[in-house]
Amino acid sequence: MSTKQTIAVVWASAGGLGDVGKFAALHAQRRDGVELRAVAISEDRALPCRLLFGIPLQDGQATGIETTEVVPVSRREPLQKEMEGVEILKLNITDNNCREQLAAVFQGCDAVVACPGSRQSGIACTCAIGARQIVAAMQQAGVSRLVVLSSFGIGDDYLPCSCIGCFWGCLLTTAFRSTKRDLEQMEEIVASSNLDYLLVRPLGVDPSELPRNSYKLVTAKGQGNLPITVSKDDVGLYLLEEALAPAHSKMGVTIGRDDAAKIVE
Repeated sequence: MSTKQTIAVVWASAGGLGDVGKFAALHAQRRDGVELRAVAISEDRALPCRLLFGIPLQDGQATGIETTEVVPVSRREPLQKEMEGVEILKLNITDNNCREQLAAVFQGCDAVVACPGSRQSGIACTCAIGARQIVAAMQQAGVSRLVVLSSFGIGDDYLPCSCIGCFWGCLLTTAFRSTKRDLEQMEEIVASSNLDYLLVRPLGVDPSELPRNSYKLVTAKGQGNLPITVSKDDVGLYLLEEALAPAHSKMGVTIGRDDAAKIVE
């Protein structure tokens, strides 16, 4: 008889990396034997009272569910429908009581999946502060397994030199310097903790990339390159699977599209 596992999924309410967290939560919601605890974070100081510029926010807007970027937009409908009945805690990651609230959510969990920020320009850098709050809350709650979404181009992603890698690396050291610093600080916070962590570094999480319910990993140098885009859905699936049945520990892996797998219709 299988034992029920409780997984907390924390995602940034804005940005493509946050979208991956929403799909991880969707996979958890669909999986038999899994209890989902969902948390949407942002720096929006109006979030706790669910107001933005004096206008009430709908739950989907506050959590980012209704603004999940996928193409065609119809692909968002299953996510919206299946997450309707899920209680999603909405937190301002900079609030003084955020850590205590996260610790309460994490109490009794088997693992935490975290997508705490973004690598897009124009979106608040919350990777580092999110990681700091999440790590401290997990330590307080006594939860050890943490699966964190980062990015290729950060740390050692094991990928050979390529045009897209050089281009992204150039962006990170010029226009996206604050993004690079935020992601690097996040990885440092996680790696220096006493947690059983995994850093997952995806290539481009393209909104138009269709899911295959599969993925390809690079875990060491010499294993070759990966396609430049991967489905948000498939990366979310991997995050959940590593939370439920850890295969890699205290390291980073790079994830990309599995061209050998068929697209899910």
